[in-house]
Amino acid sequence: MSQNFQDVQSTFVESIKDPTSFTPDNQEQARRMAIYQSLFFNNIDGFVSTAFPVLKEIVRNEYGEKGWEAIVRQFFIDHECRSPYFAEISKEFVEFLSSQPQLSVALPEFAAQLAHYEWLELDVSIRKNVPSITFFEPGMEVSRVQVSPYASLAAYSYAMHLIGADYMPDAEAPEQQFYVVYRDKNDDVQFVHLNTVTAILIHTVEQHVDGLEVNALAASLIEQLPQIPQDTLTTGMQQTLVEMLNKGIILPA
Repeated sequence: MSQNFQDVQSTFVESIKDPTSFTPDNQEQARRMAIYQSLFFNNIDGFVSTAFPVLKEIVRNEYGEKGWEAIVRQFFIDHECRSPYFAEISKEFVEFLSSQPQLSVALPEFAAQLAHYEWLELDVSIRKNVPSITFFEPGMEVSRVQVSPYASLAAYSYAMHLIGADYMPDAEAPEQQFYVVYRDKNDDVQFVHLNTVTAILIHTVEQHVDGLEVNALAASLIEQLPQIPQDTLTTGMQQTLVEMLNKGIILPA
């Protein structure tokens, strides 16, 4: 009985994703399939390698190029991507690593978090422009603020900005590490390593998509951080707002 189209299509896709599953009928069929297999895998590998240079370097130093290719191949075979867009491949790879797959190479404990950090830089860089926003300029009076649509707050168990081939932590940091990754007014992607109070400040503003009055922000911080003297907290808040406004992390609303 001949296969129906869906069966043929499924077999074809599986053969592209996993070359070991394909048994050619002749040399010409093997040659043609090899072209498809190489084309698709190299595209996936290219997107993933570009998005995660630090993670790739770490893996290559430990296992060589074949070790990295093995991880990408397993992602290609096992992970069911939910988006048809190539730009989403890096996000899918983060989800793949976060699912703690059984890999043929041993990744460090921080690998999934590092992948998320590297993906966030890419995500911020390709976000669509929002024409209605205004970046802060010196001399502007600001009574209401919002977090830039080109900025994202994130928390990790490791000091992500220090990790690389020459620094591989073998344990989590003593306390949670906060970052904001953002695109400034010159469209350059930057990051700031935050203390806990600044992270709370940004998170509080982030909850108000239409903006938050500065006085209301101060009141919220006083409520959330009763252990800090009010004068110290409000003075620190004002200084931090100026810094975040100048960087383009927080914008006038």
